[in-house]
Amino acid sequence: MDKKARTLAILGDSYSTFEGWLPEGNYIYYPNENVPDMTRAEDTWWQLLIAKRGFRLLINDSSSGTTVSTSVRPEHVITDAFIMRMKNSLSAAGVNGEKPDCILLFGGTNDGWTDVPVGINQYADWTDADLKRILPAFCYMLDYVTNQNPQAEIAAIVNTEFPDGMTEGMREACAHYNVKCILLHDISKVCGHPDRQGMRQIAEQVDAALA
Repeated sequence: MDKKARTLAILGDSYSTFEGWLPEGNYIYYPNENVPDMTRAEDTWWQLLIAKRGFRLLINDSSSGTTVSTSVRPEHVITDAFIMRMKNSLSAAGVNGEKPDCILLFGGTNDGWTDVPVGINQYADWTDADLKRILPAFCYMLDYVTNQNPQAEIAAIVNTEFPDGMTEGMREACAHYNVKCILLHDISKVCGHPDRQGMRQIAEQVDAALA
């Protein structure tokens, strides 16, 4: 692929994983026998988007089961949280010294699934206790990523079926930080995860929303 192509970085959870494409130590969901038609990386939403837009992938820092907040699942440690991982993959240092032109943040699903307190939007002075709640942690993530990557087009992809107040809070936070908010709708899923059709629907909706 052309080295001058726009570069892409992803911070995500199970929806964005595929074996062989993630940093060492990240948790993998796909391929998974629960979603039998998702056997190829080429069918993931992000590979479809790369093929459509000609992106060059710098990093896909996605890890299955991870939360944005530090209210992590029992099988995880705090350093697995989005707001911890981002400091390795989305810092001002870039990826091997190269900064992404586009950053896609696709998280919150596991926070919503595990009854993490939603909280309220908070744009400064976060404490450790604040970062255990969804919306303060989401704001913290946007604050860090936008400050560290002023060169990038940044978008947050928001899943369907979130708890009351969560989607609207995420939308408001995106507006505050001038981050594009991509609200997904009508995604085909099996066991809560996108199948091949769902991946295609995500790719199409993200592609339509990007500048």
